Amino acid sequence: MSDAVMTAWIAAGSAVSGALAGGGVTGWFTLAAARKQAQSTADAAARQADAAWAAGQRQADAAWEAGRRQAEAAWEAGRLQADAQLDVARQTLTAQHLAAQREVRRAAYAAFLAATDTGNQRRLQWQRALGTSEAAGCRDRYRAALSAVTEALTLVRLEGPDPVSSAAEALERSLDANASPGQYEAVHADFLDAARTALAAP
Repeated sequence: MSDAVMTAWIAAGSAVSGALAGGGVTGWFTLAAARKQAQSTADAAARQADAAWAAGQRQADAAWEAGRRQAEAAWEAGRLQADAQLDVARQTLTAQHLAAQREVRRAAYAAFLAATDTGNQRRLQWQRALGTSEAAGCRDRYRAALSAVTEALTLVRLEGPDPVSSAAEALERSLDANASPGQYEAVHADFLDAARTALAAP
């Protein structure tokens, strides 16, 4: 009970005491007036309490809404920052993967070219040695070089891409003993073009 209401009821009690002491009509009117004043004071105090409660409720609602908006803004900012960091990480990983893939392909292409160059040299040596005592040894070295070309071609096929693999297969066929003269140089240039294109691709 508020102080105002308590004061009103004390005043009413005093009026009742006066009425009992003085008696008569005057006491009755005094009691009625005290009751009316006490009720009015109580009503005013109740209205004041209701207004204070409503104001407090509005203030609490406003504070809650402000806090909610602030929390949502902080969450959205955190989400955007996390998305940006994740995107940077993805781009970095993709770039690292592509760089590693290029290095592996470059090594496979270089090994294949070295093997085909050796195979071409061994074939020419064997062809020049035909009809001599060195022909058998040159032929064996040529065949061994062709085996190395086949092994290197397997790596190129694994690493790709398909245009490079196709060019590599054509280059291997040009090393055949029955291949036409000049075929090796032409398909060798084709392989280099395909390899450079693959290594320069984004």
